[in-house]
Amino acid sequence: MGDRVMWFNGAVVPWGEARVHVWDELALRGANVFEGITAFWDTDTRKHQILAGPEHLDRLFDSARLADIPTAATRSELWSALAAVAAAHPGVDVYLRPTFYPTSGRSTLSPDSAGGLYIGGFEFNPTTPPQVRAVVSGHRRFGGPIGAMAKAGGSYLDFRLFERERLERGVEHVVILNERGNVAEADGAAVLLLGEKSVTTPSLDSGVLDSITKRIVLDIARHSGCAVNERGVLREELYRGQPLLAGTLMGLRLLDSVDGVDVNDAAATATARTLAADYERLCRGNHVLSKVYLTPLT
Repeated sequence: MGDRVMWFNGAVVPWGEARVHVWDELALRGANVFEGITAFWDTDTRKHQILAGPEHLDRLFDSARLADIPTAATRSELWSALAAVAAAHPGVDVYLRPTFYPTSGRSTLSPDSAGGLYIGGFEFNPTTPPQVRAVVSGHRRFGGPIGAMAKAGGSYLDFRLFERERLERGVEHVVILNERGNVAEADGAAVLLLGEKSVTTPSLDSGVLDSITKRIVLDIARHSGCAVNERGVLREELYRGQPLLAGTLMGLRLLDSVDGVDVNDAAATATARTLAADYERLCRGNHVLSKVYLTPLT
């Protein structure tokens, strides 16, 4: 089936055959909720191990409830569909993106309310660019009635502006502030600030998605003896210590500079590199927390 397949409302199909009408709520209003999930190939069992699978499914169904999106599958059916997409990519790590969307009705209370499900899947092999520079965006992030707790497709329309800004300024990432001027998140990733044996990250009341990847990193940090602080983070703190980005698709990525200010804290950078190495070990089943977060995808 090539390197990309799609589970589309009941079956795995070639990527180009998964289509919706332009007048569907999905296309018309960006009405959908989704998750980004990674499944790592285990060479010993010759099966995929899904990272934080139950947590991702919990958040997907919570997002659907918060955004009033109909759920077109049970948890069991969704798990089986994820396994079917991953099975089309034996021998490699896979990125999976399950998405619930309405096929009719502008609310789940509408008499004609119905929903659909698609799952994109492709080989997952993240790389880090030679330089990882970031700037603080000139745009602010403002929450609507759904807020940051739902991973909703429509919320990511803002990211077109952030991506334009990133390209205009010739950097790899953009850090986004909330309406109070404090750090919220980056383009597609959570922000963590590393010190020597400490990790600080914006708290949920900063208007950020409750990042599952970040939660895993914080658990690793606690296990390694780091102090963990979740609180409001000032912009000025980005220029101290070692900023670290965490996201499902990119994994963990250390920033080299923010707004042209180079990172210059060897101890903080060493802590960040240790956490990144431990995260990779966890994903490969070689960390004590692997048994907590990895589940066979069958």
